[in-house]
Amino acid sequence: MSNDDDDKTQSNDAAKPIGSHPVLNGKNDDDSNVIRIPSLAERDRLKREQEDEMRAAYRAQNPREPLFNLPHTTKFMLIALIIPHLIMEFALSYSQQYWVLTHFGFVPASYTTDFSWLPALNGPFTYMLLHGSWLHLGMNSVMLLAFGAGLERWMGGRNMMLFFLITSLCAAAFHFTLDPTSPDTVIGASGGISGLFAAVLVMLHAQGMLPAGRFGIWPFAALWIGLSFIFGMMGGPDGSAIAWAAHIGGFCAGLILIKPFMRRFT
Repeated sequence: MSNDDDDKTQSNDAAKPIGSHPVLNGKNDDDSNVIRIPSLAERDRLKREQEDEMRAAYRAQNPREPLFNLPHTTKFMLIALIIPHLIMEFALSYSQQYWVLTHFGFVPASYTTDFSWLPALNGPFTYMLLHGSWLHLGMNSVMLLAFGAGLERWMGGRNMMLFFLITSLCAAAFHFTLDPTSPDTVIGASGGISGLFAAVLVMLHAQGMLPAGRFGIWPFAALWIGLSFIFGMMGGPDGSAIAWAAHIGGFCAGLILIKPFMRRFT
């Protein structure tokens, strides 16, 4: 090659703009070995995208549950306690309230010294739906929520409601046995809820969630019965009398009947 050709080649290379140089514009083969480090903004964006994907996958596998995730029967029973009290408080006069309590509450004397067919027929099945005050209703509602939700998931809603009815009847029967001529009206769901509490103790013991001592759950049962008697003698916080016999009767019925009930209905 002549010197003139060499001069032309050099002049052509010199005439190329800097941006089109193969090394400077990043088009040479050596760039394949260069690892590009993302910027801080890009790393944040990638992190947010990954977190969004993870949250979406979690929501797909774990649907969002409501704040108060109560089973249907427990909700129904709670409403069944609240509505009668609302009607009593806001729709009835004092005389009408008294008539409802004495005809739909449980009155032992209506079977003995002062027989009356309407309260005798209705009382055992309706007394648990009536409450004497908002405090009385509130305490029983909280206890129903505490015991009913887990018990319903364990034994089913229909079985839980049936068991509540049975222990409520037993609570009234035990109260009647101790004082068959009493003219006092017994109201409230406490007896049936006490039966649910007994069933909860049996359930927790069966699942290994209570200390498995020599006597099983009987120390818990004895403690609860003793406290029920003591608080019954003391009376309620608002000064009202407490039907402690109904509480103990419902609780004992729950302890005795839960196992044969589960064998029969589940």
